[in-house]
Amino acid sequence: MLAVAATIVVGLRPPPGLLALTVPLAIIVVVVAAWVAMRRHDRRLCEACMADMPLNPAEQAGKYRRRFWTAHTVSDPRFLLPYLAVLLGSNFATSTPARIGWALVQSSMLWLIASHATHRKLQPWCPWCSDGGGGEHVEETPPVLPHDDHQLV
Repeated sequence: MLAVAATIVVGLRPPPGLLALTVPLAIIVVVVAAWVAMRRHDRRLCEACMADMPLNPAEQAGKYRRRFWTAHTVSDPRFLLPYLAVLLGSNFATSTPARIGWALVQSSMLWLIASHATHRKLQPWCPWCSDGGGGEHVEETPPVLPHDDHQLV
């Protein structure tokens, strides 16, 4: 989230001289490194994340329905591609009012990041990942076992 905020600040107030090139490159390096670290972290069970898990996750999940909806909706290419087009297209804004619009568009990523972070933490209770939001929920019934009334167990 800090990288998004730093990008907005640098976009509205570009640093002077050589910093105008090096600061954005440093932000890109930090974003890529953070993404790689996050992907690596998501593949194992972390004690700190477990300690951060709420004691009432189902109740917490009920409070974050909009975030779950956002996480699932933006994963759909019908919504993701137009969002990316607007996000990238806004980078070509040059006037001051257009740059303010650019900053607002870029700040939408803050909500997107928060939505995905919440979804990652509370995913087992996400209604869209289960039958409540259109996910597939298959109930398996145990097979009926033949029984012999004459056999003693």
